[in-house]
Amino acid sequence: MTTVDAPERVRPADDLLRSHRGFRLLLASDVVSRTGGHVALVALPLLAVLVLDASAQQVGLLVAASTLAFLVVALPAGVWVDRLRQRSVLVAADLVRALVLLSVPVTAAFGALSLEQLYVVALVIGVGNVFFDVAQQGYVTYLVGKDRLLAGFSKLEVAGNGSQLAGPPLGGALVQVITASGALAFNAVCHLASAWLLARIRPREPQVHRPGGRPRLGRELTIGVRYVAGQPILRLVVLHGMIALLFEYALLTVQPLLLVNTLGLSPAAYGLVTGAVAVGGVVGSVFANRFVATFGIARTLWLPFAVTFPLLLLMPLVGQGWLVALYPIGYAAYIGGSAIQNVAQITYRQAICPPELHGRMNSAMRFLMWGMMPVGGLFGGFLVQAVGERTALWVCAVGMLASLLPMLGRPVLRLPHDAGIGQQ
Repeated sequence: MTTVDAPERVRPADDLLRSHRGFRLLLASDVVSRTGGHVALVALPLLAVLVLDASAQQVGLLVAASTLAFLVVALPAGVWVDRLRQRSVLVAADLVRALVLLSVPVTAAFGALSLEQLYVVALVIGVGNVFFDVAQQGYVTYLVGKDRLLAGFSKLEVAGNGSQLAGPPLGGALVQVITASGALAFNAVCHLASAWLLARIRPREPQVHRPGGRPRLGRELTIGVRYVAGQPILRLVVLHGMIALLFEYALLTVQPLLLVNTLGLSPAAYGLVTGAVAVGGVVGSVFANRFVATFGIARTLWLPFAVTFPLLLLMPLVGQGWLVALYPIGYAAYIGGSAIQNVAQITYRQAICPPELHGRMNSAMRFLMWGMMPVGGLFGGFLVQAVGERTALWVCAVGMLASLLPMLGRPVLRLPHDAGIGQQ
């Protein structure tokens, strides 16, 4: 794959932000887009619960709709992304998400808002998220080169967790001040700003080379899955991700019902509590490079989980008063450990995978892991109906803790210190 100009490439990895204008613009677009996305993660369920009086199963359906795309279109998305200029895919994904989000305040103004519309909005946003995420990881590799992947992905991880820290409190405040539909309009503006920033990145990617003959979509759909299945480390990463995301997205169904309906938190307080969770992610991603330098990529694939995941068992002890803090403390520990590990595992998989397979490999990982998100959303609604919110929270916390077990598998523990990829 053709890469960026050589003068940018020879600079050290820790000089990435200062030396690379294209990466600065990509990082800024990521911050703006993800901040708006975290506002929507607060606003959509609150709109359903507080305005449309949604039940537990309906909230579960909303969570499932927002992530169904990872199960349905993740694999073909990787094939298509590998055939297109990735920056164009990023811009298009932002514009589509902005358009569908603007439909909510418009219909709300005419008193025509419904749960069915929210399901459609969540579904389209999910499709945009799939294409954006799959294209972005390959585009980072093109933009900064393999020698600076660790620096690039660690900075994106810091920015993503910073957005998660700011987005939910901002979303809660916007819901309280300008209503939930107004908060979604703010998210639409964020996606428009992100598209503008991405469009300013130079130089453009070269035209994608397409091999001769008519491509067979069915065959290409399986290439990424077969590549992942052939890599022992990636197989264990996928198994961990499937377990973790099944129970985490069940948790996201339980979360607004327990914190808002049962404990009586206001939208602003709910935003603060869920936003505080991101403190762990910010701290983890800030120290990810140092952690990798100290322990190596191989140990970073499992050690952060072993240290932080046991604190998940604090979450079900949440209650009134100061006890509400136990929820974000436990969740923040999980997010922090995941942020450190995420930098290592993304760097590892991008480094070992041939560039021409990046889109299909990333989409296969998304399909296999993130495909559990809609299942988790539905599972969470079922749990609340069957055993109540508190017991459902215990089930989610224990399940998320159990997800660390695959990363203690023999292939991971036998990796050399730098996992054989020699990152700066």
